[in-house]
Amino acid sequence: MRKKSEERCQAILDAAKTVFERVGFEHATMAEIAATAGHSKATLYNYFTSKEQLFLELARRSANHHSEKLFSLLMPGGSDTTSGMLPNQVNQVLSLLQPSDDLAATLQRFGEGVLSNFLTLKSLAARRMLIAAVANQPEAGRLFYENGPAKGMQFTAQFFQQAMDTGQLRQADSRVVAAHFRGLLESEVFEPGLFNARRELKPKEVKAVVERAVSVFMRAYAPTAAN
Repeated sequence: MRKKSEERCQAILDAAKTVFERVGFEHATMAEIAATAGHSKATLYNYFTSKEQLFLELARRSANHHSEKLFSLLMPGGSDTTSGMLPNQVNQVLSLLQPSDDLAATLQRFGEGVLSNFLTLKSLAARRMLIAAVANQPEAGRLFYENGPAKGMQFTAQFFQQAMDTGQLRQADSRVVAAHFRGLLESEVFEPGLFNARRELKPKEVKAVVERAVSVFMRAYAPTAAN
């Protein structure tokens, strides 16, 4: 019975996401979400009391998924490492993370994963929806940021700190280093994508964008004075 209830809840969340993406948060209605989910409004209200509560739950789940995927890109070895991981276990696992001998190759793999997962036109469309909604629902924005992007930046900052400690990068504020790398990854694609002014990138284009970002980053933070 519990499994059926969870499946119904997920179906409602999927329907809400579809409606929010189609008409936007402001114009979405509980009736439309219920119809899209194939349930009555009464059933919908048994799970969520308002579209605001639905949106908050979508933001929470999306943020958790974001941070888990980001961590898996940094963790050598398969992408299932963080499956089901609790937040208080993350730092414990991060202590085992050792930067690759070939740091540039690790950053290339990581960067391609970031662009392919978080900077697609679909991902940016969802971000536009979130930005529009948080004007009236600031809690949704804070929740998403703290559980998604902020955690991702924490993961990458710790990764870069280990790279600095092993002499692969010069010493600097790891949070700034992580922000600079993210900025380089986003520099060519974020705004055109956010404003729907570019097409979806092909894999070879993603590879080229990341190669340029990694090249600049490695020159800026190389462990010698040559840069």
